[in-house]
Amino acid sequence: MVVDQRPGIRELDQRIPFLLSQLGSYVSDDFKRRLAPLDVHPRTNAVLVALAGTDGQSQRQLSARLGLHRNVMVSLIDSLEEQGLVKRMPHPVDRRAFAVTLTDKARDLLPALEDQSHAMEDEVTAALTPDERATLLDALQRVAASLGLSPGVHPRLAESPPLNSAT
Repeated sequence: MVVDQRPGIRELDQRIPFLLSQLGSYVSDDFKRRLAPLDVHPRTNAVLVALAGTDGQSQRQLSARLGLHRNVMVSLIDSLEEQGLVKRMPHPVDRRAFAVTLTDKARDLLPALEDQSHAMEDEVTAALTPDERATLLDALQRVAASLGLSPGVHPRLAESPPLNSAT
């Protein structure tokens, strides 16, 4: 039997909540680091991915989907519009609303964002077989669902990003 010689606290290394928190912190920091050269904050990534799936959503629909207060969403869309990543168009059904659409600049950026996400997932799961990855994904999705978490929405998405151009 091989004894693990890494420094650390063995008792905490046996606790699932601690390991999830440790990995979550690592992944969160790594994702920010990966997006920084693209001048993108994780919140920006979330909005762009949401729009890539269903372009032309209203700000209200995006707010509800991402769990952001409407006022936060307005400021966020203002910032993304200033960066040339989205534009507001008249909503085809609701005259009081705007449809938020991706610009060509955002569409050109999406493959790089997707590449970073896949590279990070490959790195994080490198020690797993494809079957183990599928099992881990299923288990994590079930745990998240049992806790009432919204699929694909980070609970800290509503927190303010640093005050810089990467919103």
